[in-house]
Amino acid sequence: MKMRIVRIARMRYITALVVLLCCCSVFSGCNLAERANAEKQANTKGQTNSEEQVNVKEQAGKMPGDPVGVTSSVGTGVAGEVTILDVSDMFSNRDREIGYDESECVKIVLQGDTAQADSPDVVIEGSVVTVTAAGSYLISGSLQGQLAVRADKEDKIHLILDGADISCESSAALYVEQADKVFVTTAANTENSLLTAGEYVAIDDYNIDGAVFARDDITFNGEGSLKVSSAAGHGIVCKNDLVIAGGDYEIEAGRHGLQGKDSVRIANGNLAIRAGTDGIHSGNDEDDKVGFTYIAGGNITVSAGDDGIHSDTQLVISGGSIRVTESYEGLEGACIEIVDGDITVYAKDDGLNAAGGNDGSGGETDGGIGGIGGETDGETDGKTGGETDGRGRKNGGGRGGFGGNPFEANANNAIIISGGKITVNADGDGIDSNGALYVNAGEILVFGPENGGNGALDSSGEAVIQGGTVIALGASQMAENFGADSGQCSMLVSVSDMQAAGTTAELRDSSGKVLLSCVSEKGYNSAVFSCEEIRVGETYTAALGGETVEVEMTDTIYGSGMGFGPGGGFKGGFGKPEDFDGNGFSFPEGEPPALPEGSAPGIGEQKPGQRPAPRT
Repeated sequence: MKMRIVRIARMRYITALVVLLCCCSVFSGCNLAERANAEKQANTKGQTNSEEQVNVKEQAGKMPGDPVGVTSSVGTGVAGEVTILDVSDMFSNRDREIGYDESECVKIVLQGDTAQADSPDVVIEGSVVTVTAAGSYLISGSLQGQLAVRADKEDKIHLILDGADISCESSAALYVEQADKVFVTTAANTENSLLTAGEYVAIDDYNIDGAVFARDDITFNGEGSLKVSSAAGHGIVCKNDLVIAGGDYEIEAGRHGLQGKDSVRIANGNLAIRAGTDGIHSGNDEDDKVGFTYIAGGNITVSAGDDGIHSDTQLVISGGSIRVTESYEGLEGACIEIVDGDITVYAKDDGLNAAGGNDGSGGETDGGIGGIGGETDGETDGKTGGETDGRGRKNGGGRGGFGGNPFEANANNAIIISGGKITVNADGDGIDSNGALYVNAGEILVFGPENGGNGALDSSGEAVIQGGTVIALGASQMAENFGADSGQCSMLVSVSDMQAAGTTAELRDSSGKVLLSCVSEKGYNSAVFSCEEIRVGETYTAALGGETVEVEMTDTIYGSGMGFGPGGGFKGGFGKPEDFDGNGFSFPEGEPPALPEGSAPGIGEQKPGQRPAPRT
């Protein structure tokens, strides 16, 4: 359905814009990218910052580590203390460099089941072509075999694909066994492919399970196209840092589309990913300082059997166009930060999910409900144990049990939205944080669940809005609003009857002017409205389909906490009414622990950022 958000006045809340924000140290899992790169730079041999760094944008006199100040129409300060991360830590000059001198390249001509190259640095053994030394290699032709890199640990290898098609029956078409870093450039106006045709068979001690398998850093760039296909495994696998800096990519994989152990970093490019499990996945079971994803630009389309984009630790989006057309959960990470970008997510479960561990949708990692297909005791990962089902998930049985208190916030989890345009269509929670939820700017539209067991917005910790526009539609039973510490007004309203998909939800001021409006893609009977034009002391009309609710804003927040009946029910904080069963969803035995008076669940007095007084 076509959506429009009507805004009466231009928002004046941003006078300083950063390229990337990192979560505050309150969330110990949310400054991981910065820490990981500091460690990696300290251990890098033979590199200098002058060779590798690139300054993408000046930071208006700020230095890395300085707090980011945002001036808004409601005062100064942002929800969630943040620091600047230098983008030069994410992408080097060489990552972006696509030029090469053909006269200085070693030419490798692929010839069916063999190849030809006039260099001792290229070893050809039957259908296996191995690059053994630093340099640039121009590759063309077709090969039914494998292109391998086996060089010294200090060597940088540049592979230029100039109309190269490589298909391997039972291993990686491109296998980087050892190098310092490999750069794969697609030559302008060329089409290239890397394909694994069948099941993977071990050729060494490493578990090769991708059409591209790199044990060291690998970067893809260029002005041509590359198709990567692996029906039985992953598309591109990197055991260190995987960078996409440009080019056109079509990736089809039975498992993950892109997988980086330490990180996945996307600066630019056009990517169409179809994956049986996660579209983009970053995770390191051995080191919780890495396993992050950073997206600065590009056009990315993902259809995934599991998560659209998953990070064990930090998921940061500072630009680009991202469209998750199909997923179980759309965007998942321990800490999710959105600074900018145009993001659309369709999900069978949660749209945006900040949860801990290598899978936050089930088991004990998030203290919530075990994921669908998980172990029934909720103690294990609901998506990674046992046999796979048709969605690429594991243990395709029933819903797991509770792995802890579902109302308890996790200080390692947070969602921070400071810009961009975000549209979510989710059958589970639309935006779900197992810790805090902070909205500082941006346009957010949520078409949440039609069932009563989930909500358009769900936060286990404090939920604070300081700026931006929000329309969040869904069922009223589990509906939640932002909290009283917010600097921008927000209202939660509900009506008695479910309104049909295709009807309009809008908010009007006392003069009849439309402040917010959208055509819903799904049925709904509750809405959260927030924008800078809502003022304390004014009266508004919320029209949900064929029903209206008159709202008098006597405080910054109107209605909150699992709204019931017209007007949004409870006010002033999160709470579970007695004996509520959530439309068939039963709570675990026992009550959540009592909270200190005036505190938010699990976060207490940790309120990053200065709280401006409500506007009058």
